[in-house]
Order: sequence, then structure tokens, then C-alpha cells
Amino acid sequence: MVEAASVVERFQALVRGENQALLSFLPPFEDAVTVPDTSTLVRTHFLAHDMNGMPAVEQLAGAMADAAVDFCIPRHKIDWAFAECGRTGSTAPIVSLNEQARDLFVKSTGSGEGGELLLFLLLERVLRRPQLISKMPLKTSSAMHVHGSDGIHASLADDGVLDVYWGESKLYQSSSSAFKDCFESIAPFLKDEGAEERKRDLLLVRDHLNVSQAELAAHLLEYFDESNPKTLRVRWNGVCLVGFDHEKYPNISALDDQERQDLSKQVGRWHETVGSRLEEFDLVGVNIDLFCIPMPDVSALRTRVLKRMGAL
Repeated sequence: MVEAASVVERFQALVRGENQALLSFLPPFEDAVTVPDTSTLVRTHFLAHDMNGMPAVEQLAGAMADAAVDFCIPRHKIDWAFAECGRTGSTAPIVSLNEQARDLFVKSTGSGEGGELLLFLLLERVLRRPQLISKMPLKTSSAMHVHGSDGIHASLADDGVLDVYWGESKLYQSSSSAFKDCFESIAPFLKDEGAEERKRDLLLVRDHLNVSQAELAAHLLEYFDESNPKTLRVRWNGVCLVGFDHEKYPNISALDDQERQDLSKQVGRWHETVGSRLEEFDLVGVNIDLFCIPMPDVSALRTRVLKRMGAL
């Protein structure tokens, strides 16, 4: 068996992409804040603006569309495509992966899959937590959505603890509805009584672990074997993305002092809403990373992502 330090390094190497471009289009507003009396850390981001004063919807949509293959296609298929490209000199196998990813998305601007794709990007490129399973290929029809959580990622510490992160994304017009539905959806995976919900998703992880290195995969699967003591070294966590329409969309790089103070107060009110929802769904003691992303128009972003992928 590989040494523990090597396992951690190999697992962390599964992270794909870098965050510079993504955060250029979606910069943070102020520092991350822990909601009082909870274990939830909130990161608030606004879309950047170009020199014409336009929010970077198209650029963010492009970054999301470009990540569709990473999000949808298992690593072993990607590895095979690159190997074939190296062997034959043809990019056809790689182009085929893009087509496969595109065809997996629901062809509807009301689909929640755009939020799942953005959540994947934030998990991989901002939080640096690799994907454990790609659920999209498990769909039996491109007209349906995946079941269970919106994503399962993880981090592995030097002490052998595996932190599993259940993902949930909501892109709504209303901030109040988005916060409520997000925590209501993720609660069953994070509470003590949610063993059955977790078990269904973890069976999928066991059977479809998105790790192509055999030795690393074998090590990780020990954490999901109920007969193995390593199951005691697994900790549950949540990662949420809540996006919603925001009127008079601010250019955070051009705010004066008063405007920044006013926006900061608005963000504080969202934090208060988060706190009340966490209490409502009994999640105040659970470790949750929350990305709060107001947008000019969530529907427009969904549409642009699908068009950039050629799915509309």
C-alpha cells in the first residue's frame, strides 16, 4: 500500500484547473464570514464588469461551458482520449468527449444543471476539493436530472481523515427561496437521521469512483467499506451555492465608500437569512461552505451556458 503522505499528494493532484481566470470573472466581495453561532462559512461573489460597464456574464458562461467535460466525463475516459490523441495525433477522441458532455445536459433554460456545473467549478478551483463521482453519465435520459446531491467531493488530510462534501446548488430569482430550498435539500445528507440518503449516494461513489489510478482508488474505497475501520475516519460536510437575481447590479471595483457600506449591509442581511435557515433545518453545527452569488439574471446565465456548449 502507498504511504500516507503519497496518498494525500496523489489525491490532491486530482484537482483540475486553476482559479485565477474564474475569480477574475467572479471576484469575492470582502472576506469570507462565519455566520454567528453556526459552522457555516459564507463567501460572497459578484460578477466582474468589463470596461463598458457590462457584467461578465458571457465570460463566466464560457468558463462554465469549458468545464463541462471535467464535470461530466469520468477521468478514465479522459485519460483514454488523451492517450489516443498522443498515439494517433488526432484530437477526434477529445472532441468526442465534448459532444458527449453536451448531450448529457437537459436542454432547458430552467434546468438546475447550470448551478451544479458552477458549484463543481467553485469546489475544484476555489476550494481545491476533487470530485469523487461524476453523476451525469449515470442519467438514463438527457431529459432527466441526477438524483441525490448535486455533487460529492472530498479532501484527505495527513492524519487520514477523509472529509466528504455534499453539494447543493440553487439558482433562483428570489434570494429568500434560494436559501430556503438549498438548506432544505442538503439537510438530509448532513443530519444524523440522513443515513439512508447518504448511503444511496455513497453506494454510487463505491461503484463509480472517479479515480483512474488503481492503487489510489483502492485506498479511497476502504473509507466506504462498512466492514473497514476507516469508515470511522470519514466526516460529513456541506458545500452550497446560492445564486439569485439582484437589481441595480453593482460593479464592486467601482464602488465609493458609501456604496460599499450599503452593499456590505445588504450582504449582512443575507447572512442573517442564512442563520435563520440553518436554525430552521437544524444545521447550525454542521461544517458548511456557502457561496452566495447575486447575479444580474440567473436565467440569462443558464441560457448562455447552454448556448456556449451548443446545447441550445
